[in-house]
Amino acid sequence: MWKRLLTTGATLACAVALAQNARGPVTFREHVIEPSLKGGYSVLVTDVNHDGKPDVIGLSSQAPELAWYENPSWERHVLLKNVTGLVNLAASDIDGDGIPEIAVETEFSMVAAKSQGLVWILHHAGDPRELWKATKVDELTTSHHIAWADLDGDGKPELINAPLIGAKAVAPKYEDHVSLLYYRQDDWKRQVIDDQLFGVLHRVRPVHWDGSKREQLLTTGFDGITLHSATGKGAAMKWKNENLSKGHEEEAPRKGTSDVALLQLNNKRFLAAVEPWHGNEVVVYTQNGKTWSRSVIFSELTEGHEIVTGDFNGDGLDDIVTGDRGKGRSVHIFFAKNAAGTEWDHQLIDNGTMAGSGCVKADINADGRLDVVCVGSATGNLKWYENLGK
Repeated sequence: MWKRLLTTGATLACAVALAQNARGPVTFREHVIEPSLKGGYSVLVTDVNHDGKPDVIGLSSQAPELAWYENPSWERHVLLKNVTGLVNLAASDIDGDGIPEIAVETEFSMVAAKSQGLVWILHHAGDPRELWKATKVDELTTSHHIAWADLDGDGKPELINAPLIGAKAVAPKYEDHVSLLYYRQDDWKRQVIDDQLFGVLHRVRPVHWDGSKREQLLTTGFDGITLHSATGKGAAMKWKNENLSKGHEEEAPRKGTSDVALLQLNNKRFLAAVEPWHGNEVVVYTQNGKTWSRSVIFSELTEGHEIVTGDFNGDGLDDIVTGDRGKGRSVHIFFAKNAAGTEWDHQLIDNGTMAGSGCVKADINADGRLDVVCVGSATGNLKWYENLGK
């Protein structure tokens, strides 16, 4: 027995030593997928053609079509033509054929009166390399961010729609209520999750918050960070909407939170955020009972937009990636130096050639390491950054 305990202890000590040695920066190698994508806004990684390789969809708010890029050649295939105001998309294989359905939003404008806000689901027509069939789900002013989430734990994800602002909202303070909505697959009818959000509603992020089969939602905007949790099934679902943090507290529009992601450090849950809306701060939140303590770990972004978390250096602690689509035109990564989330190493993944409007994580080349994929707004490009390790 003692021999077994000593062996286990030695193995654990070795694992801890290896993890600590893995901490800190890694090397990234840049690969250009698309050098000309004017007005790049959002990016999605999914296996479009069911060949086991993650493909990339780069969305441009100024382009008249939506295209995907086939891994590893990055050959371009058009999904949808003759559209305007493309803004966001999300993928889920809802019919179980191995090829995802893609939800996409078009006819978006920052001016509510000019924003038709169309919500579509795209289905392949046999060959995913050819044009896809578009079915309209809804028309709602400023439909802006979209996601799939299994809200009642029945194995069938619902479609989530987060309009940016209310129908009567005008710049710069956007003073109107804005509703968070969802659609069930059986009828695609509009259902309300929360109608008390105010100002800008920028992001909706599905999360597993309570360990159940259900997914919950985190939203960000002028209200800060809000957790939305459902009970019940189908049309009988009831919602609890709980504000976790007000985010950056200043006058609108420099207010609240732009994006949020769960952060795991030594199996403890934290939150990582960009604040305020389109802001300059990278923030880590630590939970203390029912409250969340806010700590700014970086404040030199020009216009931060989205945030991504994951273990990029293999030390067992999540790291933080964010793009700056402002003057810096850069992509940043922050490596956790301890499990308390109090110390972070900062590294630039891209310095000056990627106005990172949208970034996601994915193992693009199946080498077991998380890579980064970003789309640039002012730089008008699409790249993946290969994680070469230490």
